[in-house]
Amino acid sequence: PQPSTNGGVVMDGWGGLHWFGGKPANLSGSAYWPGWDIARGVALRSDRTGGYTLDGFGGLHSFGTAPAVTSSAFWPFWDIARGLALCGDEKSGYTLDGFGGLHQFGSAPAVPNSSHDYWAGWDIARSVTVKADCQGGYLMDGFGGVHNFGDAAPIANSTHAYWPGWNIARSMVLRADGASGYILDGWGGVHPFGGAPATTPSAYWGGWDIARSMTLAADGRSGYVLDGWGGVHPFGATPAVTFEQYWPGWDIANGAGGA
Repeated sequence: PQPSTNGGVVMDGWGGLHWFGGKPANLSGSAYWPGWDIARGVALRSDRTGGYTLDGFGGLHSFGTAPAVTSSAFWPFWDIARGLALCGDEKSGYTLDGFGGLHQFGSAPAVPNSSHDYWAGWDIARSVTVKADCQGGYLMDGFGGVHNFGDAAPIANSTHAYWPGWNIARSMVLRADGASGYILDGWGGVHPFGGAPATTPSAYWGGWDIARSMTLAADGRSGYVLDGWGGVHPFGATPAVTFEQYWPGWDIANGAGGA
């Protein structure tokens, strides 16, 4: 089935927000650091009227109509925050640090480091997803390992794409079932885990680490891949889209949300 809405937001490294496809209703008021590549994550609310960005120190910044929130962790002058995920209420969730630590905001329950895989002193965690009920989810390491927390079911690395010793995994998305999804590698490959159906990307850069982020559409098997220059590329059933900004030759696009 064709997803009913195609589009979202691209975030550049300075915190700038730029639409792709169907323009989100409200991108105003976002934090912006011109000349400083410090923005690390973005999440767009489903009504497309706002969302949140994450800076490298762990700061959370609302835009549009999204209410202000405060993370339970902040590391001033240490660029260690790596990912952002929203729960179903779209005002709670988690930030991820490079060691694999999960830090709640809003009404999300605390997740102690001792309760899941954690790599103290090693900046290897790359992406985080959370179930809609906020009771669990998955984080991904740079090798493509998928690690459960809360009540999410374990997923063996032997069951999906995994590159031990090679820091090439870049992003992860979770399907509505809370147990399956897709991993993005730096060359643009899209790999299912947890029983998600196989899909084919429309762009692939063999040998070039340029893919940066991905989004998932409502059908749970389609979406978009973001390259570092700001290009947005469909996979599955989503159509090609136009995008507001493109920076050829400049690897500055850091995150995407929506679809």
